[in-house]
Amino acid sequence: MLKPVYVTRPYFPPIEKYFNYIQQCFNQKALTNNGPLVEELTEKLKNKLGVKYLLLVSNGTIALQIAYQIKNLAKKNVITTPYTFAATSTALRWQGANVVLADIDSTSWNIDLNSVDELLAKKEGEAIVAVNLFGQPCELDGLEAIAIKHQVPLIYDSAHALLSTYKGKSIYDYGDIHCISFHATKLFHTVEGGAMVFKSETDYILAKKLINFGLDEHGDIEEAGINGKLSEVHAAMGLCVLDDLDELVSEREDLIALYKQKLGDCVIYQKANFDCQTQPIYMPVQFKTEQTLINAEKALNDAGFFPRRYFMPQHYKFLSNSSEAIEHCGETANRVLCLPLMNGLRKEAIKKICSIIRNSSESNN
Repeated sequence: MLKPVYVTRPYFPPIEKYFNYIQQCFNQKALTNNGPLVEELTEKLKNKLGVKYLLLVSNGTIALQIAYQIKNLAKKNVITTPYTFAATSTALRWQGANVVLADIDSTSWNIDLNSVDELLAKKEGEAIVAVNLFGQPCELDGLEAIAIKHQVPLIYDSAHALLSTYKGKSIYDYGDIHCISFHATKLFHTVEGGAMVFKSETDYILAKKLINFGLDEHGDIEEAGINGKLSEVHAAMGLCVLDDLDELVSEREDLIALYKQKLGDCVIYQKANFDCQTQPIYMPVQFKTEQTLINAEKALNDAGFFPRRYFMPQHYKFLSNSSEAIEHCGETANRVLCLPLMNGLRKEAIKKICSIIRNSSESNN
């Protein structure tokens, strides 16, 4: 009997290499508090991404909370998307902000610029939190112009988009702060962890204090901080994965190309109307109807394949009274299924998955 194939699986680097880094922790008697491995990973990621101000943190959610704290979003109306992982909005609620949901674009599935602009023009928002969904960059130029026009902060939840690019440029050239997840299921991971990238040195310096209980370099408490530091043990995993990252990306890009070749036009793909490169982190496809998706998912499950319906918007109805935005989002999101994508996935499995989807789609016509 074949083993079940799930939507994703963490990448495990060679254990000997990981143990070598852990041995350094033992030799240096350092486990946390910005140790040498955290410093090494920080510098390597800064070089990899071409950014100046990068801060490693304990997870992607704490990155969001710190960003919201820096921009003083408590009690403010913050515009975001209903199509995202819950942490984007629940972290806003934890910081005491009011969540205002915008519409999403029907082809890119990202936040709709006209909706954001209209909400700000009606004075219904005081900040923007946009999400680069499934690694697909938003229309960054447009959002930047809107944020400047209305003089509001612009934060990006880039949990899925570590390596994504926009019009040949870094996504980190845009917005005030990017929040990234290094959870074990991500393409690049530190088991648990995350990072923040800043445009402003002032924001970066404040964030360094906030993730360390509000302490300054002299040990004095200057801010009401929290513990959001990344440990040496987690940084060790990140250093191992980073060495293999280019190969991991190349392998996944080949798998995505095979999916698209075999599926053809029987499904719809997330699409931008501008040049960009999407980090190969997920394989989302959209079906013509929700029932077609349900039928295909059942057929895949019966064959031992377990895709996942990520971020269905009805899960977040408790966040806002913006039922119209949720309903519009549902028209798109309820037809999206993320197919298995992971390093080490056999091409024969992808061919089987595609055959099942095609057969299921044909039986529904």
